[in-house]
Amino acid sequence: MTTTEKKIEEYCTPALTELGYSIIRIKIFKAGKHTTLQLIIERADGNSVDLQDCEKVSREVSVLLDVLDPIKGHYSLEVSSAGIDRPLTKVSDYKRFVGKDIIVKTYVSKAGCRLFKGVLEYADEQLIRISLKKPLDTGEFQLELAYDEISDAQLDSCIKY
Repeated sequence: MTTTEKKIEEYCTPALTELGYSIIRIKIFKAGKHTTLQLIIERADGNSVDLQDCEKVSREVSVLLDVLDPIKGHYSLEVSSAGIDRPLTKVSDYKRFVGKDIIVKTYVSKAGCRLFKGVLEYADEQLIRISLKKPLDTGEFQLELAYDEISDAQLDSCIKY
């Protein structure tokens, strides 16, 4: 997470918490000259996020960002739900989804791979352990990763038949 993204999260979190939402991820994307600020949210009550929730959060965040002015120039604000491929961004996310199928990308190769699919078996403050769908070149079916080794992670929504 960039410094600007952290600043936006710290600034917006109290207001969104008061409204009954939490921020899953903030990401700033640039495509040519166009900048998009993406905000992925979830409801604190566990219900699904709908269009009205996104509109409500968008209005609130827009007002806050007008005051904070974190991004120079024109940008678009995009507020959405996590969906079925929910990103895992915080230690609490990993702990919450122990036992679920996940996909993890690492910054550096582990036994010749940077992308892993498996079941999240364990998560604590320092690391996670995944039971892999396929063994690594080393024959291991489990992989432990420190959080600073993970570049991206999400729930795996592949339908199983």
